[in-house]
Amino acid sequence: MIVTLRWARFVLLAAGMLTLAQQQIEAAPKAATVLPQTTKSYVSIPDYDQASANFDETQIGKLMADPVMKPFTDDLKAQIKQKLIAGGVKLGITLEDLKDVYAGEICFANDQPNGEKSDGVVLTVDVTGKQAQVNALLAKITQNQIANGAKESKTNIAGVQVTKFDLPKEPGEIGPQEAYYVVQQDLLVATDSLPTLTYILEAIAAAKNDNLASLESFQAVLKRAATGRIVDSYDFEWFVEPFGYAEVVRSQQGGRKKRGTDMLHLLRNQGFDAVKGLGGYVTFIVKKPNLEGELVHSSFIYAPQDPNAEAGDRFRLGARVLEFPNDKAFAPYDWVPGKLATFLDFRWDIQAAFQYSETIVNEYADDEIFDELIDSLKTDPAGPKVDVVNQIVKHLDTKVCMMVDVKQPVTPQSEQRLVAVHLLNAQPVKDAITQIMEQDPNAENHPVGDKYDIWEIHEEEEEIPTLVISGPGFPDSMVVNHQFASQQAGPKVPNASVAVMDDWLFFANNKEVIRKAIETRLAGPNATLLANAPDYQRIDAALSEVGSGVDSFRHFVRTDEAARVTYELMQQGKMPESESALGKVINQLWSLGQEDETVTREQEIDASKLPPFAQVEGYLGPSGSYARTEKDGWFVSGLMLKK
Repeated sequence: MIVTLRWARFVLLAAGMLTLAQQQIEAAPKAATVLPQTTKSYVSIPDYDQASANFDETQIGKLMADPVMKPFTDDLKAQIKQKLIAGGVKLGITLEDLKDVYAGEICFANDQPNGEKSDGVVLTVDVTGKQAQVNALLAKITQNQIANGAKESKTNIAGVQVTKFDLPKEPGEIGPQEAYYVVQQDLLVATDSLPTLTYILEAIAAAKNDNLASLESFQAVLKRAATGRIVDSYDFEWFVEPFGYAEVVRSQQGGRKKRGTDMLHLLRNQGFDAVKGLGGYVTFIVKKPNLEGELVHSSFIYAPQDPNAEAGDRFRLGARVLEFPNDKAFAPYDWVPGKLATFLDFRWDIQAAFQYSETIVNEYADDEIFDELIDSLKTDPAGPKVDVVNQIVKHLDTKVCMMVDVKQPVTPQSEQRLVAVHLLNAQPVKDAITQIMEQDPNAENHPVGDKYDIWEIHEEEEEIPTLVISGPGFPDSMVVNHQFASQQAGPKVPNASVAVMDDWLFFANNKEVIRKAIETRLAGPNATLLANAPDYQRIDAALSEVGSGVDSFRHFVRTDEAARVTYELMQQGKMPESESALGKVINQLWSLGQEDETVTREQEIDASKLPPFAQVEGYLGPSGSYARTEKDGWFVSGLMLKK
């Protein structure tokens, strides 16, 4: 009996010890439960070792690990670190610094604690059982910060002793420049925002009901994205509140914005803030019986019914252009050539979008000019006398697509983009286009065969005010060229081309890409079509495995061709001049922190030691994605395949 009791006590004691041990192991709270609802961007890596190993197995990972890329990747890492510092990341910690410290989740976040002109950068790391390594890291941080001119002190925040560094100000910086570090309940927290840190420490001490995890948009985004994952595991989870994040980035740059109309405020005024959040999951490697994919993503854009919308509308004002009906018939058309870089096919209610763009145009111009513009095109004796609504707009279908071709040798203008709109009735549109072009002294006709005409509008020698309306599927397709000649006061209107081919209306930034589409149609059964390309068919089958079917968008990318222009321009030292879609995004990111972001920057990355592109393209397989319109937003998924 005594032995039995002793065993019982031992079992109870052991159970208690195991329970305590389990509590200690799980002691570090999840980042989303201690971050505030004012968090505007969030990236969580639940298992960095696993994520790193999976990434290394991808084509991109193998490319970055190739010794021929080392000089470039080293310089790129250094430049990114400097850009992050310029953007407000003052913590002085890199993933490399954390390699011996993390025991679980690593999270990076941006907070907006005090409204539009505030920002905070946050890093949280589960360091359970890593006290010695944490001490070594904090000692290293202290040494580096002091060496950079910072002053160290200790301060009490929410009853917890915190290490604080007062950082030296850079030219133009206003307000305090600070960084805080603390370990509390096995969670390492580093931030440059006192309000954010105060909230986190209070949330660690006592659970809060207004944390990020409780935010409606956060829950809606990740719940829907999770249901779309084709595997249970993932390598990182992310969330962004787009308008708030844009304000955070602007605040990190000192509140600067580009000259002219504040597009962020315009879009918010026009109801686009109905998009409450976007995010999801990325898994670097997925292996299933019918699928071996890389960089497999499952995401959701959360845009519920706007409570201020008019009856019968989902959104209000200009945001009503966001109407993308679903369709099950997605396949490249019989004029889409087999050799191109990207092909985007989607459905868009263009007739409604044209109508709803009125409030956008009027606010942009700060005047009620939309109807006047349309009327002047119809009635002005010096104008083309075209009824845009009845001769063009009413004949536009919901089928829209864009293709991108790359002209070699590579120059800043190598990316040739064509946008096509299907026509319900082609003849009135063709007549209207011909009427407009014949009266334009800068338009030149280029016949193709006996049936088709490509109209090219030549670049003006003087600056001309230009109205540009763009939308989803039209990235940079008709955008004014903002590059400046050395002796010029302003930008020129770039060459543009337009054509009607049977039941399609084409717009392009180069007449040759239209010619290529027309010649493909003329080749008939002898044409080499994208629909028959093996890599396109592989992506189409893979997208079916990740859930495509009845969708609003389908996107195919030959990653090697899409990256060629950016890669070779970097080699030439001309990356800042790039007019490709990817190049413009990179240039905008690299301009963060510049006093005037509209000025063409100098290329900072030394790409002279990059290997020839032929040694790189073998690592870049095709990729694809799809999007589906749903009641509360758009579900997006896609992947990359080995070449």
